[in-house]
Amino acid sequence: MLRSLFPQIDWSQVVHVGFDLDGTLYDEFDFIVQAYRPVACRIAQATGQEDIAVYDVLTRRWLEKGSSYPKIFSETLQAGGVDGDAAQPIIRDCLADFRNCWPELRLSARTRAILDTCAASFRLFIVTDGNCALQRRKVDALGLGTWFGAAQIAISGCREDGIQKPSPMMLSGLRDALALRLSPQSVVFFGDRDVDRDFAVEAGFAFVRVHHMCPIPDPELLSETP
Repeated sequence: MLRSLFPQIDWSQVVHVGFDLDGTLYDEFDFIVQAYRPVACRIAQATGQEDIAVYDVLTRRWLEKGSSYPKIFSETLQAGGVDGDAAQPIIRDCLADFRNCWPELRLSARTRAILDTCAASFRLFIVTDGNCALQRRKVDALGLGTWFGAAQIAISGCREDGIQKPSPMMLSGLRDALALRLSPQSVVFFGDRDVDRDFAVEAGFAFVRVHHMCPIPDPELLSETP
């Protein structure tokens, strides 16, 4: 199955398979539509707008920009007439609301089948950026413990040094646990964003760009090997 889905990889040489989390193993919008509800209520209260109108703006803006864009909350507040110093405590509260979300998430049948196939032949790991507690709740909600133990998951927010992707130092807690071999032939990393590609390049891995484990048809984006 893997050879059919991702023919650019020589799977006979692969030992380890790594994954980003959000947008890679599941559709991140399924999380966003839940996490943005309390955020929309808070912004609506601050701006005097209707909750549903703010929620629509937030979710549409996320679809346009994605999680890498850092100004969705501030721009939505600004559009509602709250800007500058007055916006800062509201933004902090919005981030707290976002990070305190307890999402209900589910892996697709496609992702489950790919994980089952990978787990039968390779050592698996996850490298993800984000708040420590929130990312762990996502892992639990998705049932990823079926394929990944705690030692196989690296979360940037759980580190005290502030390191995150694309730094290959994100692997420091995984190398000993997984005996990672740093070569593009033996390690494949799946991700959906440029930062995932850059991380794979820095780490010396083969990279496959996907959207919730669906291959991207553009052959120039399918695989990038340093």
